[in-house]
Amino acid sequence: MKRGRRPNPSAQRRLEGNPGRRKFNPHEPVLPTADDAPPIELDDVATAEWRRLLPLLKAAHVVTEGDRGSLLALCQMWSRYLEAFEKVKTSGMVLRSPSGYPMPNPYIGIANKALGNCIKLWVELGLTPSARSRVTTSPGSGATFPDASDPFAEFDAPPTTRPQ
Repeated sequence: MKRGRRPNPSAQRRLEGNPGRRKFNPHEPVLPTADDAPPIELDDVATAEWRRLLPLLKAAHVVTEGDRGSLLALCQMWSRYLEAFEKVKTSGMVLRSPSGYPMPNPYIGIANKALGNCIKLWVELGLTPSARSRVTTSPGSGATFPDASDPFAEFDAPPTTRPQ
């Protein structure tokens, strides 16, 4: 395993304009885009979250079939967070133990852990404002990527002239 920071995906580096000017990996695998059908493992709340997020991530060219597991985990964690949060709302922040002493509701820990996992996965998939702020696109580009088979595709557009 290599040391140091984890490298950004090539697609993200292209959107950012390749700030480090490092060469792209010409042999990076290209994965198919994720299937629209929600996995059967998801409950109703997680399925609704899947249907909400997948079109957004596909439009941004962020999610592929390889990222399906991350999106599935995010949807499951979001469902778990909402369920635990509802339990805290109905039963309160503090419960009585069998011996009668007050104790924190155990669902608070479950909700906090699930939300922490969601936050990590939101960043991983570019769903937070700070993660999106690192990505820029040129005006009118429609957030498309250059054709990987043509290394000179960026030069096909006519040059812009500056006013004298």
